[in-house]
Amino acid sequence: MKKKRSLSWQIGAAYIGTVIGAGFASGQEIMQFFTKYGSIGSFLILLSGLLFSICGYAIFFLAKHYKTYDYNSFIIKICGPRLSLIYDCIITTFLFFGASIMFSGSGALFEESLGLGRMAGIITIAVITLLVVLKSVDGILKVNSIIVPLLISVILFVMFKTMFSSNTADFFQNAKNIYSGNIFKPVFSLIFYCSYNLVLAVGVLTAFSQDITGLKTLRKGAFIGGFGLMALSLALNICLILYMPAILKLSIPVLYISAMHGIYIKYAVILCIWFEICTTSIANVFSLAKRIAKNKPAIYNTTSLFIVIASIPMAFVDFKRLVSFFYPLFGALSMFLIAMILIKFIQVRFSNKAY
Repeated sequence: MKKKRSLSWQIGAAYIGTVIGAGFASGQEIMQFFTKYGSIGSFLILLSGLLFSICGYAIFFLAKHYKTYDYNSFIIKICGPRLSLIYDCIITTFLFFGASIMFSGSGALFEESLGLGRMAGIITIAVITLLVVLKSVDGILKVNSIIVPLLISVILFVMFKTMFSSNTADFFQNAKNIYSGNIFKPVFSLIFYCSYNLVLAVGVLTAFSQDITGLKTLRKGAFIGGFGLMALSLALNICLILYMPAILKLSIPVLYISAMHGIYIKYAVILCIWFEICTTSIANVFSLAKRIAKNKPAIYNTTSLFIVIASIPMAFVDFKRLVSFFYPLFGALSMFLIAMILIKFIQVRFSNKAY
């Protein structure tokens, strides 16, 4: 029982680590999708936790039900052979570019925040990504079980430091005044945010269903991950609202906030951002290698090495330019697939075929 509980927490941590990356840890993602909508955005963060939990469990359930343990096989069952071919090409492309984007982010962080060369940041993350991916699911679970608690600790520490050094009235005043538009744009932003993050996570989440037999364990892991993401988002959102509108034009708003509390906290946040770049890079390369190798261990390692090497050249393109182009495009294409997953889950779960 204790081992199963521990495994659920590991799955939850891996789910969190797969979804959050440089955009989340830097505060940029939460600011763009939620903070700028003030009190409405804060409420929608609560809904994001529920959506991540339900969708995560739906992916676990359907992958186990159909015995599909890579994203290509999974999507064929969800969308059929014709539509799945389109989505297979889209996801494969974006997973590859996603790995390059994370390599680029590591290079930018080494260069801009640490004063080291861009090449050093790219090579470091490439080597670490390859070493973890070669360990497959076991490596992902172990890495995230270390990194995610560290991230949670640092974010909560920064949040409490920020709250204790700020006026609580500022939070409510800022939250009230930031956004005065209708609710449709923030709701669309919530769906957009959850959709593209979930689709990028499909390759990792489906693989868990192969190596972990207990559906109850997977369900607990999905809800731990979903509500963990919600709690982290709320903590970041509180910090960001307190410093609005000063942070609106910043690339890494969390660094601006952490710098207020001393140099050690600032470097702790830089380390967390880099770790989260790593977890996203690992998830992307793993998902892509799993798809190409088609559960053939003999070619999995070679495929992983090829993907890592092939991702390096594009990593020299500007990080912000890559993110601003690829993420919105992928988000728009992801919404329909998530809707299909939820519909299929309801059909299977509540039919006679459900177990």
